[in-house]
Amino acid sequence: MGFMNSSNLEKETEKHCKFTKFKNTYKMRQKTTIILFLFTFISAFAQEKSFKEQSIEQFKNENYPLAIHLMEQALQENPKDAEVYYYLGFFNHYNAYDSRPLKGYNSNYSDKILKYLDKALELNPNYGDAKYFYMAECSAAAIKAYQKDSLHEVKKYFEKAFAKGIVPEWGIELGKNMLNACEKNAILFTHGDFALNMCLFTQLHFEYRKDISIIPLALLDRPSFDLVLSKNKDSEFLRGVDLGLTKEQILDLHPYKWDTTTVSIPITPTLTKQFSVPSNFTMDWVIKPDYYTERTVSRIEGAKIKKQAYLSPIKAMLLNVVETNKWNRPIYFTNTFEPFFLAGLDEYFQECGLVSILTPIKTQNTPYQVNVPTLENLVLNTKLDKLKTIINNDFPRVSGIIGLYGDTYLALANYYKSEGKQEKIAEIIKNYKQILQIGFDLENEIQTLSKLEEMNK
Repeated sequence: MGFMNSSNLEKETEKHCKFTKFKNTYKMRQKTTIILFLFTFISAFAQEKSFKEQSIEQFKNENYPLAIHLMEQALQENPKDAEVYYYLGFFNHYNAYDSRPLKGYNSNYSDKILKYLDKALELNPNYGDAKYFYMAECSAAAIKAYQKDSLHEVKKYFEKAFAKGIVPEWGIELGKNMLNACEKNAILFTHGDFALNMCLFTQLHFEYRKDISIIPLALLDRPSFDLVLSKNKDSEFLRGVDLGLTKEQILDLHPYKWDTTTVSIPITPTLTKQFSVPSNFTMDWVIKPDYYTERTVSRIEGAKIKKQAYLSPIKAMLLNVVETNKWNRPIYFTNTFEPFFLAGLDEYFQECGLVSILTPIKTQNTPYQVNVPTLENLVLNTKLDKLKTIINNDFPRVSGIIGLYGDTYLALANYYKSEGKQEKIAEIIKNYKQILQIGFDLENEIQTLSKLEEMNK
């Protein structure tokens, strides 16, 4: 093939440039068409979702401000929708207490939340979840009053919830039974808003079991809370607990550098005798870190390089309470805890029905696994007169807590089975049918009864 002359080369070059330009333009148009198509599709999809639905999606992503903004748009479209008012109260509550610090927060923000929930209840008086969050908001205000050492203000906020008529009778009964399961002068750690609120309301409103210190474990990482808790360790109104720390140490709470460590806690001669252990016996509590980072460290020559781990302030304070108490006061935990929060202490629990008591030994497969007298008192001697009120006053977010009663019946029946006391199981079944089989949660009630009857074979 011969070489092209100059003229032909220019024509071919021009032709190639035009083709390349056409090809690039075509590709750009293709991309633009695809983008426009996707934009149209996404827009159409978004339009299919209401503002309420979009808001709920954003809340699931924990984008609380956007969720609130979208729900406000939903309110403009449906100003008589009780659910929209409920979600506005719910989402604003989370934004105030479960996200980063809210700039400009004051009591007016709490009032706004209560107004939304008020409106939801005005439109739907039986709105159980709206009642729950109304009480939760009153409780949040009460906790803030406690952190300011305004102890009598705490009662005022709980009384506000009671005056609204949203404190359920079955919940008060549950709170009383939780407190009744505790020995005199006990420390009771709670988990979950409802368990805390029912115990605190019962104690404050009825002046009931004021000897017990009721402590929400999740708040132990807040210096302002701990300062008041420590200051009022001997109070006759809202009894606190000895933390064993100075004010400066409490104010300096932070995550502590930590590796898995065994903390040995001596026990008293009384406990040595009660649990039949040697006189030099110690409770050896293995505490693992619960915060981890990507930072790698090696602090001394020859030490293995590893990721830095920390002990959270909550678990550090829990350790302090247990150590400082020295078994002088019995320590209980409501049976509402997720194991994560207990730092391995649940291995030392003795089952008491609605609560568990801390012991110095690991109780599984030992005679100390259950506290039989406490279980018998709840199962065989407690009528639960208010339990049926849950049928007409359901709090869907938390009503499942009454399942603790069924768990107690099963725990006692299992104990009787291990002891060969079948006639006692028959008595449990009789009580179950009369007291707990109320037709509220049919599926769960049938399952529990089936388990009891299987044990009786």
